[in-house]
Amino acid sequence: MTDRSPIWIGLADLMLCVVSVVIVAVNPPTTKAAGIQEKAEYLLSSEWPVSIDADVDIWLIPPSKRPVFYGSRDVGCARLDSDNRGFMDERVTLADGSVTEVKSDKETISLRCLEPGHYDLGVNLYAYRKNGAPLLSVEHNLALPVHVEIVGVNPAVHLVFQKDVTLDHVGETINLASFDLDKAGHITFVDPPLEPVTTRAYKPGLP
Repeated sequence: MTDRSPIWIGLADLMLCVVSVVIVAVNPPTTKAAGIQEKAEYLLSSEWPVSIDADVDIWLIPPSKRPVFYGSRDVGCARLDSDNRGFMDERVTLADGSVTEVKSDKETISLRCLEPGHYDLGVNLYAYRKNGAPLLSVEHNLALPVHVEIVGVNPAVHLVFQKDVTLDHVGETINLASFDLDKAGHITFVDPPLEPVTTRAYKPGLP
């Protein structure tokens, strides 16, 4: 009598292979390559020429009235994602010892969730250097061009606001935009305040 057990064993192995393929096809393994994607509702950014050694700070006063800037990076839904200090942050040393440069000088604040209320946005020229030496605030006519944008990213990327301004001297603040944000995420622009947005941080007695 012929022993058929090897045939049955082979058929069982084949069935296990088929079942494994079906399971993987129905429920594929999750890849980690994408990493963690943080949600954002709006991105507010300021950008200036990489050829100029300047430190332009973006400022946002959210509904809480606590300013978001380099000294207070995370307030409610708002977070300063990047703080750029000019040439010192433009040059990056790679693992092999070589040096590369960033393509733009830019700072960005993200609104990661919707906090209804009033917002004031501005920029401040914190530092300006020539040949590595910092200039004093008494030196004017620096004419530093700064481009500012507000971009909505949810549900689709769209430009909400943009403006070009010129900073004249170290310490100067320009209020760029003020807006009211509702629960649905809609922005209504209003006139910006006369008082610089930086005043609240530099005068601790203010509410």
